Amino acid sequence: MIEIKDISGKTRFSTPINKGAKGKFTLMKEDYIVLPFSVPEPIYFKLGDYVDLSGVLDDSLGGLLSKVYEVTDLQKPSFNASTGGYDYELKLDAYYWKWKNKIFKYTPEHAGYEASWSLTAALDVQLGVFLRNLKALGYTYKGTDFTFDIDSTVENKAVAMTYDNMSLLDALFSMAGKDKWNCDCWITDNVIHFGRNEYGDAVRIELGVEASAMTRSESKGTYATRIYAFGSTRNIPENYRPIEEQTVVNGVAQRRLMLPAGTPYIDVYPDMSQEEAIEDIVVFDEVYPRLESTMSSVSTRTETVTNEDGGQETVTYYRYRDTGLNFSKDYILPGQELTIIFQSGKMNGLEFGVIFDPDNNGSQLWEIVRSEDYGRPLPDDTIYPENDDKYILSGFDPKFVSVQMIPDAEQELKEKAQKIADQRKRTMVHTTLPSGQNGLMKTS
Repeated sequence: MIEIKDISGKTRFSTPINKGAKGKFTLMKEDYIVLPFSVPEPIYFKLGDYVDLSGVLDDSLGGLLSKVYEVTDLQKPSFNASTGGYDYELKLDAYYWKWKNKIFKYTPEHAGYEASWSLTAALDVQLGVFLRNLKALGYTYKGTDFTFDIDSTVENKAVAMTYDNMSLLDALFSMAGKDKWNCDCWITDNVIHFGRNEYGDAVRIELGVEASAMTRSESKGTYATRIYAFGSTRNIPENYRPIEEQTVVNGVAQRRLMLPAGTPYIDVYPDMSQEEAIEDIVVFDEVYPRLESTMSSVSTRTETVTNEDGGQETVTYYRYRDTGLNFSKDYILPGQELTIIFQSGKMNGLEFGVIFDPDNNGSQLWEIVRSEDYGRPLPDDTIYPENDDKYILSGFDPKFVSVQMIPDAEQELKEKAQKIADQRKRTMVHTTLPSGQNGLMKTS
């Protein structure tokens, strides 16, 4: 009998090794077992439920399938109309496969959960960051901290790595890629190995029938249960959050709008265990500290310019004022250009650079920079700004305009993230519904 236990060690269900049971290991692609069984009533397996096969298959497969396996994906039985019961093919992945449900972070100990970051360093340094992630999650192998072993066949050279919203498992295997450290990666007990795997490419064991192909499943996207939400980089000053909450890699600080302080993420369900938290990052580029303004006193000025072919033409530049905005050049963020995005009028949706106080006389006057990005130079005599056009300004520190702009944007980000969480909760409930039955299956 094989005992399937919950995270507290209590047996949730026991089953013999029935016909069709199988296990498969393919280097850096899959490592799982499948347990088929039938029951009269559905069993509510949770992420983190596990079986311990230590020592069971040592003799036949060199220990590759002799380990702890865990439920890392939502499980759904099939309703059997003939018996009135439920048929399971319960898939459990090797214990380290749950790393696919967590995001690889540069600063896992702090509140700044990065969507994207880069690091140029040797393999042991990259793996040091990886072990910090496991440590922050509280992941061990039977109480022993994870470590790594780099074989002498692997050159421990510096390589530029970019991790873009990448899971721990994907990040780990990407290090072994041909254009990175060009080796194999595998895990035994608490040791992460980089080198040449002695077991070959794949092994399989199955009772009764030949194993069918099973592809690696991802538990992100629709099934994510913990959402890290970020907004845009627009109007985010350098001192937005304490430095430990930002990503500083190779001297570059990533600054994006974050959820309100004290809300590092949004959970789909309350009181989830660590294993039930399937992490995903969602970026809302349309959310940032912003204020919709209105143009007035639109005017023009002309200038004669010399073309590339030596000819001359008269160019019209459009200017405007905004009586609702008292601006200063001191508000402009260092190294950034002021831009506007039209929200109404003939230029609705178009973005342009703008110059504040173009005549340097202290006036509250703005001039729109001509753009070549729209197939022809704009604005022109057909598509141009008018009085009462709405627009949003970017490139400035919002605290000089309104102290509420950043808190309001953070709250908007939280509300959008909560809508995503609510939607995924509904999706998860419906996808766990047994075939042919009415009602909802509990998922947590």
